[in-house]
Amino acid sequence: MSATEPDERQGLRAWRVIATIPEFPLVYAETALVVIDLTVGQIARDGDRYTRIREAGMAEDAEYAYGRCDNVVVPNTRKLLDTFHENGAPVIFTTCASLTGDGSDQTWRHRAFGHICAADSRDAQVVDELAPQDDDMLLVKTGSSAFNSTNIEHLLRNMEISTLVLTGVWTNSCVEGAARDAGDRDFKVVLAEDCCAAMSPRGHNGALEYLDRNFCHVKSADETIQKLAADTAAASGG
Repeated sequence: MSATEPDERQGLRAWRVIATIPEFPLVYAETALVVIDLTVGQIARDGDRYTRIREAGMAEDAEYAYGRCDNVVVPNTRKLLDTFHENGAPVIFTTCASLTGDGSDQTWRHRAFGHICAADSRDAQVVDELAPQDDDMLLVKTGSSAFNSTNIEHLLRNMEISTLVLTGVWTNSCVEGAARDAGDRDFKVVLAEDCCAAMSPRGHNGALEYLDRNFCHVKSADETIQKLAADTAAASGG
């Protein structure tokens, strides 16, 4: 590298000087878990997305993403789900689907991608390993960000929720969109990085690098669970 060639991280370090949010408490009474699009169509190997990739001869190229979903995202999201359920905290699932069934209510982008499935189809269902409980909420998302295409903000305000833990796919698409929109709507956000996946490591890591300490705090599932326990105990005087 020449003396005049900038370090690729130099700008990021400078950015941290002017765009860094402080840590904030994570208390169950004020926090909801949002599980974004961990559905059959998105992450199952017999679902629509992987079937299309395989039929295009690109299964090997997608192995990073689908292997990560199988081995990292699903088991770590399961940990968070169990923790939120045990502590009586709200859980909201989203699925990217069509309420009309023909995609006419979905965005032009999603129709162009061929991401059309009816809300009652198998592809639109949350994968069995993470199946919602009766008191969980399931929102049908007709665009990328849950805040632009569902009534999630209305529900969160009604429940007096000020903090979100985000999980799901894809990190640099629907998850990133939700993190940005939540931050602009004055929600505090933790993004559980080992509960998320992008189609490539570069896509995943690039999104996290920009979002962390800017729109959210990036933590692991275990770090999130530990902080929830400690901050909730502190808030209750325990």
